[in-house]
Amino acid sequence: MKRAKGATLAAIMAATKWQAHTVRGFVSILGSKGGEKIDSSKNADGKRSYRIAK
Repeated sequence: MKRAKGATLAAIMAATKWQAHTVRGFVSILGSKGGEKIDSSKNADGKRSYRIAK
């Protein structure tokens, strides 16, 4: 997620072996309680991407 283009939901799922709802929950908590600013966007294919904003 620290990469310039962020990480896709599928890439995070593959790296952590978590299901989609678990990744989304973690990202939500990271933003609200973790103090990180998270940018979420969809690319032209409709795939969700998350990035830690600076």
